[in-house]
Amino acid sequence: MYTAKHKVYWFAIASRSLILLLQMVFNLLCPDHNADAFRTPIDSTEKQYFFDRLVKFFFEGLTRWDAQYFIHIAKYGYTYENTLAFFPLYPWLVRFVAGLAPPTLNQSSTIILAGIVINFVCFVKLALILYDLTDNVFQNTKVAYRSAILFCINPASVFFSALYTETLFAFLTFYCMLESVNNNPCVFLPLSLSTLVRSNGLVNTGFPAYTWLRSLLVTSIPNYVTEYRLYHSNKRSVLFDFRHIFLSIFQIFTTIFVSLLPFLGLQIHYYALYCKTEANATFPYHVQKYALDNDLLMPGRHEFAWCNNKMPIAYSYVQSKYWNVGFLKYYEFKQIPNFCLALPALYLMLRCILGFFIEHKSKFFTLEFYTGIAKKRKSNERYPLAMFVFVVHAAFLTLFCILFVHIQVSTRLLCSATPLLYWYCALLTLEKDEASKGIKEPEFESTENMFSKWKVFFITQQSYTKSEKFVYRYFLGYTVLGCLMFANFYPWT
Repeated sequence: MYTAKHKVYWFAIASRSLILLLQMVFNLLCPDHNADAFRTPIDSTEKQYFFDRLVKFFFEGLTRWDAQYFIHIAKYGYTYENTLAFFPLYPWLVRFVAGLAPPTLNQSSTIILAGIVINFVCFVKLALILYDLTDNVFQNTKVAYRSAILFCINPASVFFSALYTETLFAFLTFYCMLESVNNNPCVFLPLSLSTLVRSNGLVNTGFPAYTWLRSLLVTSIPNYVTEYRLYHSNKRSVLFDFRHIFLSIFQIFTTIFVSLLPFLGLQIHYYALYCKTEANATFPYHVQKYALDNDLLMPGRHEFAWCNNKMPIAYSYVQSKYWNVGFLKYYEFKQIPNFCLALPALYLMLRCILGFFIEHKSKFFTLEFYTGIAKKRKSNERYPLAMFVFVVHAAFLTLFCILFVHIQVSTRLLCSATPLLYWYCALLTLEKDEASKGIKEPEFESTENMFSKWKVFFITQQSYTKSEKFVYRYFLGYTVLGCLMFANFYPWT
Protein backbone atom coordinates (compact mmCIF):
# COMPACT_ATOMS: atom_id res chain seq x y z
CA MET A 1 0.00 0.00 0.00
CA TYR A 2 1.31 3.44 -0.96
CA THR A 3 1.01 6.58 1.10
CA ALA A 4 -0.39 9.76 -0.44
CA LYS A 5 3.06 11.28 -0.76
CA HIS A 6 4.50 8.18 -2.44
CA LYS A 7 1.69 8.21 -4.98
CA VAL A 8 2.32 11.89 -5.71
CA TYR A 9 6.01 11.07 -6.27
CA TRP A 10 5.30 8.29 -8.77
CA PHE A 11 2.54 10.20 -10.56
CA ALA A 12 4.86 13.20 -10.98
CA ILE A 13 7.38 10.92 -12.70
CA ALA A 14 4.65 9.36 -14.86
CA SER A 15 3.23 12.74 -15.91
CA ARG A 16 6.65 14.11 -16.94
CA SER A 17 7.41 10.94 -18.90
CA LEU A 18 4.06 11.28 -20.67
CA ILE A 19 4.81 14.89 -21.64
CA LEU A 20 8.18 13.87 -23.08
CA LEU A 21 6.47 11.15 -25.11
CA LEU A 22 3.58 13.35 -26.33
CA GLN A 23 5.78 16.21 -27.53
CA MET A 24 8.00 13.77 -29.43
CA VAL A 25 5.03 12.10 -31.15
CA PHE A 26 3.34 15.40 -32.05
CA ASN A 27 6.62 16.86 -33.29
CA LEU A 28 7.10 13.87 -35.60
CA LEU A 29 3.52 13.70 -36.89
CA CYS A 30 2.81 17.40 -37.47
CA PRO A 31 4.71 19.92 -39.58
CA ASP A 32 6.26 22.87 -37.77
CA HIS A 33 4.66 26.26 -38.09
CA ASN A 34 6.98 28.88 -39.59
CA ALA A 35 6.72 31.24 -36.63
CA ASP A 36 8.24 34.70 -36.70
CA ALA A 37 10.14 34.11 -33.49
CA PHE A 38 13.67 34.33 -32.17
CA ARG A 39 15.95 31.37 -32.87
CA THR A 40 19.42 31.14 -31.45
CA PRO A 41 22.01 31.45 -34.27
CA ILE A 42 23.45 28.18 -35.53
CA ASP A 43 27.16 27.62 -35.33
CA SER A 44 28.12 26.05 -38.69
CA THR A 45 31.38 24.76 -37.21
CA GLU A 46 29.63 22.72 -34.53
CA LYS A 47 29.77 19.03 -35.42
CA GLN A 48 26.69 16.79 -35.36
CA TYR A 49 27.25 13.28 -34.04
CA PHE A 50 24.88 10.33 -33.91
CA PHE A 51 23.80 11.04 -30.34
CA ASP A 52 23.20 14.70 -31.21
CA ARG A 53 20.73 13.63 -33.87
CA LEU A 54 19.02 11.43 -31.29
CA VAL A 55 18.67 14.36 -28.89
CA LYS A 56 17.12 16.45 -31.67
CA PHE A 57 14.77 13.59 -32.64
CA PHE A 58 13.48 13.05 -29.10
CA PHE A 59 13.48 16.53 -27.59
CA GLU A 60 13.35 19.18 -30.31
CA GLY A 61 9.69 19.85 -29.47
CA LEU A 62 10.73 21.24 -26.09
CA THR A 63 12.99 23.93 -27.57
CA ARG A 64 10.34 26.23 -29.07
CA TRP A 65 9.49 29.89 -28.50
CA ASP A 66 11.16 31.38 -25.38
CA ALA A 67 13.20 28.21 -24.89
CA GLN A 68 15.40 29.52 -27.70
CA TYR A 69 16.30 32.54 -25.56
CA PHE A 70 17.33 30.38 -22.61
CA ILE A 71 19.40 28.11 -24.87
CA HIS A 72 21.06 31.17 -26.37
CA ILE A 73 21.87 32.72 -22.98
CA ALA A 74 23.25 29.40 -21.75
CA LYS A 75 25.54 29.21 -24.79
CA TYR A 76 26.56 32.82 -25.43
CA GLY A 77 25.32 34.97 -22.54
CA TYR A 78 23.41 38.25 -22.94
CA THR A 79 24.53 39.17 -26.45
CA TYR A 80 21.36 41.00 -27.60
CA GLU A 81 19.27 43.65 -25.87
CA ASN A 82 16.06 41.60 -26.14
CA THR A 83 17.63 38.76 -24.13
CA LEU A 84 17.57 41.01 -21.05
CA ALA A 85 13.89 40.14 -20.60
CA PHE A 86 14.97 36.67 -19.44
CA PHE A 87 16.55 36.22 -16.04
CA PRO A 88 19.81 34.26 -15.70
CA LEU A 89 19.57 31.64 -12.96
CA TYR A 90 18.00 28.91 -15.11
CA PRO A 91 20.38 29.29 -18.12
CA TRP A 92 23.34 29.57 -15.73
CA LEU A 93 22.28 26.36 -14.03
CA VAL A 94 21.78 24.69 -17.42
CA ARG A 95 25.26 25.73 -18.54
CA PHE A 96 26.79 24.38 -15.32
CA VAL A 97 25.04 20.99 -15.58
CA ALA A 98 25.84 20.78 -19.30
CA GLY A 99 29.50 21.24 -18.45
CA LEU A 100 29.35 17.97 -16.49
CA ALA A 101 28.19 15.96 -19.54
CA PRO A 102 30.56 13.55 -21.36
CA PRO A 103 32.17 14.76 -24.62
CA THR A 104 30.03 12.41 -26.76
CA LEU A 105 27.59 15.29 -27.43
CA ASN A 106 28.07 18.79 -28.81
CA GLN A 107 27.31 21.91 -26.78
CA SER A 108 23.76 22.41 -28.11
CA SER A 109 22.72 18.85 -27.26
CA THR A 110 24.19 18.93 -23.77
CA ILE A 111 22.38 22.20 -23.03
CA ILE A 112 19.05 20.75 -24.18
CA LEU A 113 19.53 17.59 -22.10
CA ALA A 114 20.67 19.56 -19.07
CA GLY A 115 17.58 21.80 -19.23
CA ILE A 116 15.23 18.82 -19.49
CA VAL A 117 16.91 16.92 -16.64
CA ILE A 118 16.84 19.97 -14.35
CA ASN A 119 13.14 20.49 -15.01
CA PHE A 120 12.33 16.80 -14.53
CA VAL A 121 14.07 16.57 -11.16
CA CYS A 122 12.73 19.91 -9.93
CA PHE A 123 9.20 19.02 -10.99
CA VAL A 124 9.11 15.79 -8.98
CA LYS A 125 10.47 17.57 -5.91
CA LEU A 126 8.07 20.45 -6.52
CA ALA A 127 5.03 18.15 -6.46
CA LEU A 128 6.10 16.89 -3.02
CA ILE A 129 6.66 20.45 -1.77
CA LEU A 130 3.16 21.41 -2.91
CA TYR A 131 1.77 18.39 -1.07
CA ASP A 132 3.52 19.44 2.17
CA LEU A 133 2.46 23.08 1.76
CA THR A 134 -1.18 22.17 1.17
CA ASP A 135 -1.21 19.73 4.08
CA ASN A 136 0.21 22.47 6.31
CA VAL A 137 -2.45 25.00 5.28
CA PHE A 138 -5.52 22.74 5.08
CA GLN A 139 -4.57 20.01 7.58
CA ASN A 140 -6.32 17.60 5.22
CA THR A 141 -4.64 14.74 3.36
CA LYS A 142 -7.29 14.54 0.65
CA VAL A 143 -6.93 18.17 -0.36
CA ALA A 144 -3.12 17.94 -0.25
CA TYR A 145 -3.10 14.78 -2.34
CA ARG A 146 -5.56 16.00 -4.96
CA SER A 147 -3.86 19.38 -5.27
CA ALA A 148 -0.49 17.72 -5.95
CA ILE A 149 -1.97 15.25 -8.45
CA LEU A 150 -3.79 18.02 -10.32
CA PHE A 151 -0.56 20.01 -10.38
CA CYS A 152 1.08 17.10 -12.24
CA ILE A 153 -1.43 17.54 -15.10
CA ASN A 154 -1.83 21.32 -14.84
CA PRO A 155 -2.91 23.30 -17.93
CA ALA A 156 0.64 24.63 -18.44
CA SER A 157 2.23 21.16 -18.23
CA VAL A 158 4.27 21.42 -21.41
CA PHE A 159 6.09 24.52 -20.10
CA PHE A 160 7.14 22.61 -16.98
CA SER A 161 9.06 20.17 -19.19
CA ALA A 162 10.25 22.53 -21.94
CA LEU A 163 13.37 24.65 -21.50
CA TYR A 164 11.42 27.31 -19.64
CA THR A 165 11.75 28.73 -16.12
CA GLU A 166 8.30 27.63 -14.91
CA THR A 167 9.54 24.57 -13.02
CA LEU A 168 12.53 26.20 -11.32
CA PHE A 169 10.51 29.28 -10.42
CA ALA A 170 7.60 27.26 -9.00
CA PHE A 171 10.07 25.09 -7.07
CA LEU A 172 11.69 28.11 -5.40
CA THR A 173 8.37 29.93 -4.89
CA PHE A 174 6.49 27.02 -3.30
CA TYR A 175 9.54 26.18 -1.19
CA CYS A 176 9.68 29.82 -0.06
CA MET A 177 5.98 29.60 0.86
CA LEU A 178 6.49 26.37 2.81
CA GLU A 179 9.50 27.70 4.73
CA SER A 180 7.63 30.94 5.46
CA VAL A 181 4.72 28.97 6.91
CA ASN A 182 7.25 26.98 8.98
CA ASN A 183 8.87 30.26 10.10
CA ASN A 184 12.32 29.26 8.84
CA PRO A 185 14.78 32.19 9.26
CA CYS A 186 16.74 30.93 6.22
CA VAL A 187 13.78 31.53 3.89
CA PHE A 188 15.78 34.34 2.28
CA LEU A 189 17.78 31.74 0.29
CA PRO A 190 14.98 30.39 -1.98
CA LEU A 191 13.41 33.85 -1.93
CA SER A 192 16.51 35.60 -3.27
CA LEU A 193 17.09 32.88 -5.87
CA SER A 194 13.52 33.23 -7.16
CA THR A 195 14.24 36.89 -8.00
CA LEU A 196 16.97 35.64 -10.36
CA VAL A 197 14.51 33.39 -12.20
CA ARG A 198 11.51 35.63 -12.82
CA SER A 199 10.66 39.24 -12.05
CA ASN A 200 7.55 38.30 -10.06
CA GLY A 201 9.86 36.57 -7.60
CA LEU A 202 10.05 40.02 -5.96
CA VAL A 203 6.43 39.59 -4.85
CA ASN A 204 7.41 36.52 -2.82
CA THR A 205 8.98 38.76 -0.18
CA GLY A 206 5.46 39.20 1.14
CA PHE A 207 5.30 35.66 2.54
CA PRO A 208 8.02 35.82 5.23
CA ALA A 209 7.07 39.45 5.93
CA TYR A 210 3.45 38.42 6.55
CA THR A 211 4.48 35.47 8.74
CA TRP A 212 6.65 37.59 11.03
CA LEU A 213 4.15 40.46 11.15
CA ARG A 214 1.50 37.95 12.16
CA SER A 215 3.81 36.66 14.88
CA LEU A 216 4.22 40.23 16.13
CA LEU A 217 0.48 40.85 16.22
CA VAL A 218 -0.45 37.50 17.76
CA THR A 219 2.47 36.81 20.12
CA SER A 220 5.13 39.46 20.65
CA ILE A 221 3.00 42.59 21.10
CA PRO A 222 0.32 40.94 23.32
CA ASN A 223 3.10 39.46 25.48
CA TYR A 224 4.74 42.87 25.73
CA VAL A 225 1.45 44.49 26.78
CA THR A 226 0.90 41.79 29.40
CA GLU A 227 4.42 42.21 30.76
CA TYR A 228 4.01 45.97 30.88
CA ARG A 229 0.81 45.71 32.90
CA LEU A 230 2.29 43.24 35.34
CA TYR A 231 5.73 44.79 35.72
CA HIS A 232 5.27 48.43 34.71
CA SER A 233 7.37 49.50 37.66
CA ASN A 234 10.33 47.51 36.35
CA LYS A 235 11.54 49.61 33.41
CA ARG A 236 14.43 47.28 32.63
CA SER A 237 12.04 44.36 32.13
CA VAL A 238 9.79 46.40 29.85
CA LEU A 239 12.73 47.60 27.75
CA PHE A 240 14.01 44.03 27.51
CA ASP A 241 10.67 42.80 26.17
CA PHE A 242 10.46 45.71 23.71
CA ARG A 243 13.89 44.72 22.44
CA HIS A 244 12.43 41.42 21.21
CA ILE A 245 9.79 43.30 19.23
CA PHE A 246 12.47 45.53 17.72
CA LEU A 247 14.56 42.49 16.77
CA SER A 248 11.54 40.89 15.08
CA ILE A 249 10.95 44.03 13.01
CA PHE A 250 14.66 44.23 12.20
CA GLN A 251 14.55 40.58 11.06
CA ILE A 252 11.72 41.35 8.63
CA PHE A 253 13.54 44.24 6.96
CA THR A 254 16.87 42.41 6.93
CA THR A 255 15.37 39.36 5.23
CA ILE A 256 13.66 41.48 2.59
CA PHE A 257 16.84 43.48 1.96
CA VAL A 258 19.04 40.37 1.68
CA SER A 259 16.46 38.73 -0.60
CA LEU A 260 16.52 41.71 -2.96
CA LEU A 261 20.32 41.95 -3.16
CA PRO A 262 20.72 39.37 -5.99
CA PHE A 263 18.11 41.21 -8.08
CA LEU A 264 19.87 44.53 -7.51
CA GLY A 265 23.21 42.91 -8.33
CA LEU A 266 21.74 41.60 -11.58
CA GLN A 267 20.65 45.11 -12.61
CA ILE A 268 24.16 46.40 -11.91
CA HIS A 269 25.57 43.57 -14.05
CA TYR A 270 23.23 44.46 -16.93
CA TYR A 271 24.18 48.13 -16.64
CA ALA A 272 27.91 47.33 -16.69
CA LEU A 273 27.50 44.96 -19.63
CA TYR A 274 25.39 47.21 -21.85
CA CYS A 275 26.17 50.74 -20.71
CA LYS A 276 29.88 50.44 -19.91
CA THR A 277 31.15 47.81 -22.35
CA GLU A 278 33.88 48.99 -24.71
CA ALA A 279 33.31 48.99 -28.48
CA ASN A 280 35.94 46.30 -28.99
CA ALA A 281 33.85 43.60 -27.25
CA THR A 282 34.16 40.35 -29.19
CA PHE A 283 31.40 37.87 -30.06
CA PRO A 284 31.33 34.76 -32.27
CA TYR A 285 30.91 35.57 -35.96
CA HIS A 286 27.55 33.79 -36.34
CA VAL A 287 26.18 35.66 -33.31
CA GLN A 288 27.21 39.00 -34.85
CA LYS A 289 25.79 38.06 -38.25
CA TYR A 290 22.43 37.08 -36.72
CA ALA A 291 22.27 40.49 -35.06
CA LEU A 292 22.92 42.26 -38.38
CA ASP A 293 20.36 40.16 -40.24
CA ASN A 294 17.65 40.72 -37.61
CA ASP A 295 18.40 44.31 -36.49
CA LEU A 296 19.30 43.26 -32.95
CA LEU A 297 21.31 45.54 -30.67
CA MET A 298 24.53 44.29 -29.10
CA PRO A 299 26.56 45.69 -26.18
CA GLY A 300 29.55 47.78 -27.17
CA ARG A 301 28.07 48.53 -30.60
CA HIS A 302 25.02 50.64 -29.81
CA GLU A 303 23.70 53.14 -27.30
CA PHE A 304 20.75 52.05 -25.18
CA ALA A 305 18.01 54.45 -24.12
CA TRP A 306 17.41 52.84 -20.73
CA CYS A 307 21.03 53.46 -19.70
CA ASN A 308 20.21 57.16 -19.28
CA ASN A 309 17.22 56.64 -17.00
CA LYS A 310 17.41 57.70 -13.36
CA MET A 311 16.78 54.04 -12.51
CA PRO A 312 18.57 52.20 -15.35
CA ILE A 313 16.59 48.96 -15.14
CA ALA A 314 16.42 47.22 -18.51
CA TYR A 315 13.61 44.74 -17.84
CA SER A 316 10.52 46.96 -18.16
CA TYR A 317 12.03 48.89 -21.07
CA VAL A 318 12.83 45.73 -23.03
CA GLN A 319 9.40 44.23 -22.31
CA SER A 320 7.71 47.35 -23.64
CA LYS A 321 9.98 47.77 -26.68
CA TYR A 322 10.07 44.20 -27.97
CA TRP A 323 6.82 42.71 -26.65
CA ASN A 324 4.58 45.78 -26.26
CA VAL A 325 3.91 44.94 -22.62
CA GLY A 326 2.08 47.67 -20.69
CA PHE A 327 -1.15 48.75 -19.08
CA LEU A 328 -4.11 47.55 -21.23
CA LYS A 329 -1.88 47.41 -24.33
CA TYR A 330 -3.10 43.90 -25.16
CA TYR A 331 -6.77 44.87 -25.35
CA GLU A 332 -7.29 44.55 -29.13
CA PHE A 333 -9.95 42.71 -31.12
CA LYS A 334 -7.34 40.48 -32.74
CA GLN A 335 -6.35 39.18 -29.30
CA ILE A 336 -9.80 37.74 -28.52
CA PRO A 337 -8.60 34.12 -29.14
CA ASN A 338 -5.82 34.65 -26.59
CA PHE A 339 -8.31 36.01 -24.06
CA CYS A 340 -10.35 32.84 -24.59
CA LEU A 341 -7.24 30.72 -23.93
CA ALA A 342 -6.63 32.47 -20.61
CA LEU A 343 -10.28 32.64 -19.54
CA PRO A 344 -10.53 29.28 -17.66
CA ALA A 345 -7.51 30.00 -15.45
CA LEU A 346 -8.62 33.56 -14.70
CA TYR A 347 -12.19 32.42 -14.03
CA LEU A 348 -11.09 29.75 -11.54
CA MET A 349 -8.74 32.15 -9.77
CA LEU A 350 -11.38 34.86 -9.43
CA ARG A 351 -13.98 32.34 -8.20
CA CYS A 352 -11.60 31.14 -5.47
CA ILE A 353 -10.55 34.64 -4.40
CA LEU A 354 -14.15 35.86 -4.27
CA GLY A 355 -15.29 32.68 -2.48
CA PHE A 356 -12.67 33.12 0.23
CA PHE A 357 -13.63 36.71 1.01
CA ILE A 358 -17.36 35.96 0.93
CA GLU A 359 -16.97 33.01 3.30
CA HIS A 360 -14.99 35.06 5.81
CA LYS A 361 -16.63 38.47 5.34
CA SER A 362 -17.98 38.44 8.90
CA LYS A 363 -14.36 38.40 10.17
CA PHE A 364 -13.08 41.07 7.79
CA PHE A 365 -12.67 43.74 10.48
CA THR A 366 -11.15 41.41 13.07
CA LEU A 367 -7.51 40.62 13.79
CA GLU A 368 -8.39 36.95 13.31
CA PHE A 369 -8.98 37.55 9.58
CA TYR A 370 -5.65 39.27 8.87
CA THR A 371 -3.50 36.95 10.94
CA GLY A 372 -5.07 33.89 9.32
CA ILE A 373 -5.33 32.19 12.70
CA ALA A 374 -8.88 31.01 13.42
CA LYS A 375 -9.99 30.56 17.00
CA LYS A 376 -12.07 27.60 15.94
CA ARG A 377 -12.73 26.44 12.41
CA LYS A 378 -16.38 25.85 11.58
CA SER A 379 -17.35 22.49 10.08
CA ASN A 380 -19.02 24.12 7.04
CA GLU A 381 -16.04 26.31 6.07
CA ARG A 382 -14.36 25.41 2.81
CA TYR A 383 -11.44 27.84 2.96
CA PRO A 384 -9.15 27.94 6.02
CA LEU A 385 -8.12 31.40 7.21
CA ALA A 386 -4.51 30.31 6.76
CA MET A 387 -5.09 30.86 3.02
CA PHE A 388 -5.30 34.62 3.54
CA VAL A 389 -1.77 35.57 2.43
CA PHE A 390 -1.96 33.14 -0.52
CA VAL A 391 -5.27 34.65 -1.63
CA VAL A 392 -3.88 38.21 -1.47
CA HIS A 393 -0.80 37.12 -3.43
CA ALA A 394 -2.94 35.35 -6.05
CA ALA A 395 -5.32 38.32 -6.31
CA PHE A 396 -2.40 40.63 -7.08
CA LEU A 397 -1.02 38.27 -9.75
CA THR A 398 -4.44 37.75 -11.33
CA LEU A 399 -5.10 41.48 -11.51
CA PHE A 400 -1.62 42.04 -12.95
CA CYS A 401 -2.29 39.41 -15.64
CA ILE A 402 -5.60 41.01 -16.60
CA LEU A 403 -4.21 44.53 -16.86
CA PHE A 404 -0.58 44.23 -18.00
CA VAL A 405 0.74 40.96 -19.45
CA HIS A 406 0.07 39.21 -22.74
CA ILE A 407 -3.16 37.65 -21.59
CA GLN A 408 -2.47 34.11 -22.86
CA VAL A 409 0.61 33.98 -20.62
CA SER A 410 -1.72 34.16 -17.60
CA THR A 411 -2.18 30.38 -17.56
CA ARG A 412 1.47 29.46 -17.15
CA LEU A 413 2.25 32.48 -14.97
CA LEU A 414 -0.47 31.58 -12.46
CA CYS A 415 0.23 27.84 -12.64
CA SER A 416 3.87 28.43 -11.69
CA ALA A 417 3.44 31.23 -9.14
CA THR A 418 0.52 30.31 -6.86
CA PRO A 419 -0.95 27.09 -5.43
CA LEU A 420 -4.43 28.64 -5.32
CA LEU A 421 -5.55 27.19 -8.65
CA TYR A 422 -4.73 23.64 -7.51
CA TRP A 423 -6.34 24.14 -4.11
CA TYR A 424 -9.56 25.43 -5.58
CA CYS A 425 -9.78 22.68 -8.21
CA ALA A 426 -9.03 20.04 -5.56
CA LEU A 427 -11.89 21.41 -3.48
CA LEU A 428 -14.18 21.33 -6.52
CA THR A 429 -13.49 17.62 -6.94
CA LEU A 430 -14.31 16.86 -3.29
CA GLU A 431 -17.58 17.04 -1.45
CA LYS A 432 -17.67 20.26 0.55
CA ASP A 433 -18.20 18.56 3.89
CA GLU A 434 -15.28 16.18 3.25
CA ALA A 435 -12.91 18.97 2.26
CA SER A 436 -13.70 21.09 5.29
CA LYS A 437 -13.45 18.64 8.16
CA GLY A 438 -10.02 19.93 9.06
CA ILE A 439 -8.70 16.47 9.91
CA LYS A 440 -6.35 14.11 8.16
CA GLU A 441 -8.36 11.49 6.34
CA PRO A 442 -6.52 8.21 5.57
CA GLU A 443 -8.81 7.32 2.65
CA PHE A 444 -7.33 9.69 0.11
CA GLU A 445 -7.89 7.11 -2.67
CA SER A 446 -9.98 4.03 -3.33
CA THR A 447 -8.58 0.78 -1.89
CA GLU A 448 -7.60 -0.48 -5.35
CA ASN A 449 -5.70 2.71 -6.22
CA MET A 450 -3.79 2.73 -2.95
CA PHE A 451 -2.03 -0.48 -4.02
CA SER A 452 -1.00 0.98 -7.40
CA LYS A 453 1.77 3.44 -8.21
CA TRP A 454 0.00 4.88 -11.24
CA LYS A 455 -3.76 4.70 -10.71
CA VAL A 456 -5.28 7.93 -9.41
CA PHE A 457 -8.81 9.15 -8.72
CA PHE A 458 -9.69 10.81 -12.04
CA ILE A 459 -8.63 7.72 -14.05
CA THR A 460 -10.63 5.06 -12.19
CA GLN A 461 -13.59 7.17 -11.07
CA GLN A 462 -16.94 5.75 -12.19
CA SER A 463 -19.01 8.95 -12.26
CA TYR A 464 -18.21 12.64 -12.31
CA THR A 465 -19.97 15.78 -11.16
CA LYS A 466 -20.18 18.81 -13.47
CA SER A 467 -17.38 20.51 -11.56
CA GLU A 468 -15.16 17.45 -11.85
CA LYS A 469 -15.82 17.16 -15.59
CA PHE A 470 -14.89 20.80 -16.07
CA VAL A 471 -11.66 20.52 -14.06
CA TYR A 472 -10.46 17.24 -15.59
CA ARG A 473 -11.30 18.26 -19.16
CA TYR A 474 -9.60 21.62 -18.72
CA PHE A 475 -6.45 20.18 -17.17
CA LEU A 476 -6.08 17.17 -19.45
CA GLY A 477 -7.24 19.03 -22.57
CA TYR A 478 -4.72 21.83 -22.14
CA THR A 479 -2.00 19.29 -21.31
CA VAL A 480 -2.47 17.36 -24.56
CA LEU A 481 -3.28 20.35 -26.75
CA GLY A 482 -0.34 22.24 -25.27
CA CYS A 483 2.07 19.48 -26.30
CA LEU A 484 0.66 19.54 -29.84
CA MET A 485 0.77 23.31 -30.28
CA PHE A 486 4.02 24.09 -28.49
CA ALA A 487 6.05 21.23 -30.02
CA ASN A 488 5.24 22.48 -33.53
CA PHE A 489 5.83 26.20 -32.95
CA TYR A 490 2.15 27.14 -32.93
CA PRO A 491 0.98 29.95 -30.60
CA TRP A 492 0.06 28.70 -27.16
CA THR A 493 -0.20 30.00 -23.62
